[in-house]
Amino acid sequence: MSLHGADEASPKEVASVRSLGRRVYEHLEEIVSGTALVIVVLSASWGVVTRYLTETPATWAGELATLAFAWVVFVGASTVFKHGGHVSIDMLINFLPPRWRPRIQAAMDAIVLVFCAAVTALAVRVTMQNWDNPTSVMRVPIALIYLSLVVGFGMMSLRQGELALRRWRLRASGG
Repeated sequence: MSLHGADEASPKEVASVRSLGRRVYEHLEEIVSGTALVIVVLSASWGVVTRYLTETPATWAGELATLAFAWVVFVGASTVFKHGGHVSIDMLINFLPPRWRPRIQAAMDAIVLVFCAAVTALAVRVTMQNWDNPTSVMRVPIALIYLSLVVGFGMMSLRQGELALRRWRLRASGG
């Protein structure tokens, strides 16, 4: 049921939802890592305040900050990856004859994609193995920390796949 009472959504409503979904996907890493960073700052601050100003320190604060920090690190790494901010050494490619460069770049894209996908697969396995293993204070699954690797490297895999596809299409179009 749409907002207008009809059985189907209007094209404008569908376009609006798609546009929102696209914007969320385009900024997913920033949303997740930014939220995790806010959690790190707030929980660490609350831990300090309760430790020095009250008689009962918040023992969960440090554990929550650690959990959120893992999300900042791995999903934040995907953010940097998405924007091409990681260190890369293209000196070798620049010394190659121009006709070899696209092939070498395609091979490097494939290697990076396979690496990110392999780490994602291993992280899924470790996450599943540790789902019943609770943290010491909050008693939440320790797998929530490992899940940050799944999301971070999974997003890096997606972003690398998108980059490789763009480069392939550019080469195919003669650009």
